Formats: sequence, C-alpha cells, structure tokens
Amino acid sequence: MFKVLDIAREALGSVAKVAAKVPVIESKYHMRDRLRGPWPKGPFLWMHGASLGECKMLLNLAKFLKEDLPNCPRLLITTQKIEVLPYLSEFGGDVVSCVAPVDTPLTMKHFISSVQPLGLILAENELWPGYLSSMQRISTRPSVAVVSGRFHRALPGIDFSAVGYASMQTGSDLSRFLGVAARANISRMMIGGDWKLLPWVRSGKAVTAPENPTVDTVFVSMHIQEWSSLYQMIVSSIKRQESVVLVPRRLSEVAEFRKLLLDQELVVVDWPLVQKGAVSIVNQFGKTKEVFAVAKSAVVGGSFYRSPGVHDFWEPLQQGVATCVGPYVNGQKEAVATLVREGVIAQLQTTAGFSRRNKPDVRLVQTFLAHESAKISDSYQQLIEFLKNLLK
Repeated sequence: MFKVLDIAREALGSVAKVAAKVPVIESKYHMRDRLRGPWPKGPFLWMHGASLGECKMLLNLAKFLKEDLPNCPRLLITTQKIEVLPYLSEFGGDVVSCVAPVDTPLTMKHFISSVQPLGLILAENELWPGYLSSMQRISTRPSVAVVSGRFHRALPGIDFSAVGYASMQTGSDLSRFLGVAARANISRMMIGGDWKLLPWVRSGKAVTAPENPTVDTVFVSMHIQEWSSLYQMIVSSIKRQESVVLVPRRLSEVAEFRKLLLDQELVVVDWPLVQKGAVSIVNQFGKTKEVFAVAKSAVVGGSFYRSPGVHDFWEPLQQGVATCVGPYVNGQKEAVATLVREGVIAQLQTTAGFSRRNKPDVRLVQTFLAHESAKISDSYQQLIEFLKNLLK
C-alpha cells in the first residue's frame, strides 16, 4: 500500500510539472514555486494550513506559542493558497511563510532538507501522506500535531505513526480519526473544539453584541457560485433599506460580484463606506473583524451551494453578531447541528425565509462558548506539553 501511495505521489509530481508549463495555470497556482522552492533555511517548527481561515488560526497560535513555549524555535507557516501569502507577510511579524510544497517525493526531499523541521503542526484536515512520512523519516519519535482537527476519511494506507498529538473539533471527528489511526498509538488525543476561537479564549473577553452597529447584515466569505441565493437575500435587505456589506471569499471575484450587482441596478460602494439601501464591497483580505465590530447580523458563505462547505461561523459568534448559515454545511455538519439545536446560530434551508430568520440571543451564545472555551484551553495546554517534550 505504501508503494501505491508513492506511485500516486510521483504521478502528482508529473502532473504538476506539466501544469507549470501552462501559463494560465502557472500564473494562478505558482506550480514552479511549489515544486522547486526556493525554501527557507531552517531549522523551523513547521505549521501548515490550507487557506486563509486555517492560516489566521495558525498565526494566532504562533503568537501564543512564542509566549508560552520555552525557547520557542523559529516558526514557518505554509499554505496551499498562494493568495494568502501577502496576508501572512503583512500580519505574520517574524513568522516565515511560503507556499506549501507539492506532496511529491523529490519536492518533499528538497523541502525537508532546507527547512529542517523540528516538528509539524497541521491545521484541521491537512493530512498529506508525504508530509507525515517525511516527518516520520527524520524524527526519532512522533513529531506531528493535528490541531482543531476535522476528519472524515483518508487515503487507504496512510501511516499515522508520525502523529503524537491530535485535538479534534468534535467527538465525531475524534471517533472517525481513531478508526484509521488506532494502530498509531497516538499519545494524546482529545476533543478540543475549534481553535479559531483560541484568541478569544486567551483574551478572556466576554461575548457582547457590537455597540452602535452601522451594518444591518454582512454576507461573509461568499462564492460567486452562491450568487442566486445571495442576490435574493441582498434584494430582501435592500427593500427594507438596510445597510449591507459583502465580503467575497476570493479577491479575484470582487469585480464579478460588483458587475452583477450593478447589472441589477443596485447601489454599490466600497468598504469602509456604508449606507442604507446600498451594498458595500470589501476588496481586501483580513477585514472581517472590523466589519463584524459594527454588524448586527452575519450570513456565512460556502453554505449556499454544495461544495466545499460552510466557512468560519465562529468569528462573528465570538464578536456577538447574530449568525446564520445556509443549507449546505459540509465538513461542519455535527458542529452546525449542535449550534442550531442549542439556539446559537440560525440555519436557512431556503432563502425564502431570510427576512424572517431567527437572530439568536447573545446570552445563548455566551453560555455555549463558555463550554467551548474550557475544551480549547485544556487542549492548548496539552499541545504546549507535547511540544516541550518534543523539543527537549
């Protein structure tokens, strides 16, 4: 089975090399950089996340590791999304960042040789087989930690013996992961909640609704594929002379959203300008926190079409913003079901009920997040102990 995985990884490398020769693909995905580097010179404690949400979580984690981990080594964050790198460069401080290496044997050999990872922290479900096997080869003991883990399935034959710590978001995630990793004898496994809440947990701040909000509804992390549902909800808001903010998931789709809105003769302005009966578009990464600080309610994207799944609903919740998701919550079904059952978030099955959607009481959010806080705090402390032992 391991041989099959290696053959598949070699095949991936061949495909990536061909893709790098296609100008349109190379311009978008930077395959040459992902295949050949240059890679930063280590040693580093390596951290990896798929896209912006995971990398924001890792940046916050990096900050806390520097505070709590004695003799914390230099930190490196890699990401699958090339467009996230400017954000990491701007807000990462002295954390080094680069695009993630393609998971091929030759690329990983060169990457590991340069970076010299002392350990690897994987965000959510980035269980690349070559990342795990590379860390196993260079370490005398398990040196991989999975944080804020989400797990549904893995490629057959993946060896999880490099994993020494796993904090999974829900009990269902933990049970599924145990089903494939039981033989790995992972020393620390627990239900640790969603670590996107870690900064709030560390701050000790209470959840409070924004004072003097100027935004009635923010549509956050919306994809162009969600346009049909989004348009119906925006029109419903505009008819009530509400102020609306739109945060596209991808900056590359800002112009297309703007054109679609203007084609419908809607008034469009640019954030931070906000006005009643108009749509304000956010055209920069990293602005959601300041938008939520003045918002009454939020509708979270990725949930109005079937894939890839709902995006980060914890950020508006921890800022006291009444939060709503759509019918598709792939990857977070258990968490959303619990939150809906507890009255913490609202879920729309169709946009017809948008104007009548439930806006949860902030007190319910406060109670629920207090329980999440305890799980996250405990699992974070156990990560610190794992890293202390690893780095001795």
